[in-house]
Amino acid sequence: MELPIELYEKEVRRGRIIHSYNFENIDHGKFFVIIGVTQDSIVGFFFINSNINKYIQDKPDMMAVQYPLLKRDYAFLKHDSFICATEIEEIKKSDIIDGIKNHSVVFVDDLRQEHLDDVLTMVRESKLFDKKEKELYFYE
Repeated sequence: MELPIELYEKEVRRGRIIHSYNFENIDHGKFFVIIGVTQDSIVGFFFINSNINKYIQDKPDMMAVQYPLLKRDYAFLKHDSFICATEIEEIKKSDIIDGIKNHSVVFVDDLRQEHLDDVLTMVRESKLFDKKEKELYFYE
């Protein structure tokens, strides 16, 4: 039995952690956290990475938006990881829902509220994002 689309749509929300195989130029599944959804149903998200990219390590503004996620706090993690909040990735909400239906996208967890609050504060204060991006994705 297929669930109504409205149920899926309600699950695509800020703080939701998702795993997907549907990324061009990435040959493996990736975890990501939804940071915001626009009026036009475009989802803004940040990838979760096992390590901080070497390219970022000598860039203070980018290092400032690497948020640690500890394995002890999230059962889906195999080891401590990082939300890489250096740039907003975008995907259509409908693509996430289609992925759920074909089993290439899975909801895995929710970011703890205190972690979500920390990430939002971090990116709202960051120089990496312009006013439009901040208004679209980082505020209600």
